[in-house]
Amino acid sequence: MSDTIVALATPFGVSAIAKIRLSGPSVSALMERHLGRGSSAAPCVFLAHYRSVSGKMIDQVVALFFPAGRAYTGEDSLEIDCHGNPLIIRSIIEDLRVSGCRGAEPGEFTKRAYLNRRIDLCQAEAVLDVIHATNKNALEIAQKQLRGALSEKIFHLNDALLGTLAEIEVYIDFTDEEWEWDEKISEKLEGVLLEIDEIMGSHRFRRALFHGISVAIVGHPNAGKSSLLNALLGEERALVSDIPGTTRDFISENITIEGFFVKIIDTAGLRATNDTIEQLGIQKTIANIRAADLCLIVVDQNDPQPLAEEMIGELQKKQCILVVNKIDLFGKISSNFCKELRHLPRTFISAKRGTGLDALKAAIANKIRECALLPEDVAVAINERHREIFRDVRNLIFSAKNTLENQRSYELCASDLRLVLETLGCITGKYDAEKLLDKIFSQFCVGK
Repeated sequence: MSDTIVALATPFGVSAIAKIRLSGPSVSALMERHLGRGSSAAPCVFLAHYRSVSGKMIDQVVALFFPAGRAYTGEDSLEIDCHGNPLIIRSIIEDLRVSGCRGAEPGEFTKRAYLNRRIDLCQAEAVLDVIHATNKNALEIAQKQLRGALSEKIFHLNDALLGTLAEIEVYIDFTDEEWEWDEKISEKLEGVLLEIDEIMGSHRFRRALFHGISVAIVGHPNAGKSSLLNALLGEERALVSDIPGTTRDFISENITIEGFFVKIIDTAGLRATNDTIEQLGIQKTIANIRAADLCLIVVDQNDPQPLAEEMIGELQKKQCILVVNKIDLFGKISSNFCKELRHLPRTFISAKRGTGLDALKAAIANKIRECALLPEDVAVAINERHREIFRDVRNLIFSAKNTLENQRSYELCASDLRLVLETLGCITGKYDAEKLLDKIFSQFCVGK
């Protein structure tokens, strides 16, 4: 990190303001050369004219200087806020390169923050999650991990394992004394295993947080599925027609319901048909039912046609809400409708008029909470890299515990626990792994 890097930290294009970031040992000299202002012992912000290497004034800018001890990267940093004209942006960045800066690689600013121990690897990955969070729950979890929620759990596990390893080392050191079996060590390892299982369980919530709860709208043709999709979106997204079988393929859109990120899928109507294309659409409907977290079974209360046994079998495996549509027509759903599904919670709506939509949204949110598809109190949501490491850690601890209980070998148990601590360090980055770092930070955008 002997060089100084530069990158545009805001999207390229025409805008009111653009931010150019610099970090590295030459920041102070560059600031004095181009902005006419020397370095400071404390963070400072000032108005200045950016002058090129040749002395030409390029733009009036606002500059923010951060000394190494107070900077995000852990080294002298400068942020230049210029007018968001692409010509100005290019001119300043190219001029800084002439002055000796190097274009930053993807994620290099955050990588330097990690290497300078401003953040650990969990927090560095959380930065990426904060940037890409698409709903308030995902953002809240990402911010918790950025503040160190997952790191604290790992440090706690690390301390517990270190304490257990220290106890085992005592047994090994006193080789002249007769060894006695200590069940407390085994119990401590079992406690760590339970904590790891709890953390690993959070992985299944990650998809829901960052990719949304999948909700499939299913039912017979003309039940009002497409109308419901349009009503939930507040726009005419799907074609609505009185002709049965209009929807031949599924349509998906994202919405937020009471803070939950929901992927709504409008599917082809379920009916017997000889139309080859419509049959393909129905096959996709079945696939969407199987993949969905929740199904909304839309029923026309004036024409509540029974569902095929195959559909009933698929829906009985899923979390479902019965949505009785067209209540504005004053019909009444038959008591004989699909007795296998009569136990389902139901809401009454008019998709055409928007009646009952708030109650339906509340029912969807309640179903998400009840079924723990995404509990409100989830503290962490580990990614796939974390899950794989925790799985290896769990296997090693289980092996250490079995070795202790079955072979009474404290040496082998201690060896396993040392490997556990090394593997656990892969999550926070408390070990040297250049390839791992390159893989993680390459996912970032340039300028972050």
